[in-house]
Amino acid sequence: MTDNSSLPGIAQRLDLEHITRAEFINAMVHLYRGELGEATAWRSRIDTTSHWAIVLSATALTFVFSDQSSERHVLIPIISLFCTFLMLMEARRYRFFDIWRSRARLIEINLYRPMLDSSKAAMPEWAETLAHDMEWPHFHMSWWEAVGRRLRRNYQWIYAILLGSWVMVLMSHPTTATSWDEIVSRASIGLVPGQFVIAGMLVFYGALVALGIYTYWMSHTEKSLPAGHPGRLSMEHHKGQHIEA
Repeated sequence: MTDNSSLPGIAQRLDLEHITRAEFINAMVHLYRGELGEATAWRSRIDTTSHWAIVLSATALTFVFSDQSSERHVLIPIISLFCTFLMLMEARRYRFFDIWRSRARLIEINLYRPMLDSSKAAMPEWAETLAHDMEWPHFHMSWWEAVGRRLRRNYQWIYAILLGSWVMVLMSHPTTATSWDEIVSRASIGLVPGQFVIAGMLVFYGALVALGIYTYWMSHTEKSLPAGHPGRLSMEHHKGQHIEA
């Protein structure tokens, strides 16, 4: 059995304290490629959930409007809930994307840009900031901010189409409604009265509107940095936001 107790440690063998400029740049090139690859992968995952929501909504609405049955409108509230699940999933993926994109942008701005135009690094301690973030990865964006961004960027339009379609179905299928009582009656789902269904939809969409307005107001009040901004790697963005698998 080989005795490795006399062998030097990994730090001595790598001699990281005396790393040369060429070795540092070479290492950063490979790190940048890795971070950019992760950002690209998570970006594609974000697009995937948006595509699912669009395809699911379009398929459901096609089914609703292609049949004259008065019960088809029940699909729209169900699809709205599915889209909410996809939006929450997308918000989580958006937070992961922000980690890798922020690191890549940090390297671009503070390493590659000075190499190209001979300027000074925008963040003098960028290497220490990057090392701290790599020591223990953190989310740089809160969950509420991520959900609000995805809602305002993509899902508000999907929800608006679903809500408009739901109202249109209640007013026109199977025949044109002639009174408010008739619309309320059509909104019923099984044993659930139409009043409760309409009230539930109002609460649901009211919560979405409140979330969108609140996150928009918070982002402008606190002047939140855009996703992928290297400033998100600063220490104040790391408090209490560890990654949860």
